[in-house]
Amino acid sequence: MTRRRTRYRAAAAATAVLAGCALLLGGCGIKRTGVIESGHAANIKVPGAGKSTVLYFISKEGDRLVPAPFTLFDGYTIAPAALVRLLLDGPIGRAGEAGLTTALPRLPGGKSDAVTVSPYAQERGMTVRVPFAVGDLSPLARKQLVCTVGVSAVPDTLSPVVLQGTDTTLPSDECDLNR
Repeated sequence: MTRRRTRYRAAAAATAVLAGCALLLGGCGIKRTGVIESGHAANIKVPGAGKSTVLYFISKEGDRLVPAPFTLFDGYTIAPAALVRLLLDGPIGRAGEAGLTTALPRLPGGKSDAVTVSPYAQERGMTVRVPFAVGDLSPLARKQLVCTVGVSAVPDTLSPVVLQGTDTTLPSDECDLNR
């Protein structure tokens, strides 16, 4: 009786090993595929965003906004109008080296004083006035202004922003990078 059990166990073990090998060699029916594009990397929070200003530029691919931290001195905040002027000057330093770009026009010479940002009001946010037409700006260009001012101008607040140019005033918008 002992020999029969031993043979039965040996046969069962051999069958299990062969079945396992067959599954491994067969790959469980999974076929090989090429590279599958999965889109862009996930959105991230920028470290130290509470201590530095964040300017939003366009990726080198030209299809999304990328946050670029900008810090002068610890504890120093940049006035919202100066923040817009920095954005309109385009990416510099590491942001420029990384290939970030802007879809916003450069300020015409002598027009830097024409950029204004209204004081923050909880019920209406802020209004950004610029010396160029805003109606024809691309959606990414508009988001550059809205996100930079809406995220960085008032610490710890996501503010709605109204854009006002030489041609029109656009409806209030908030920074939503997923749209």
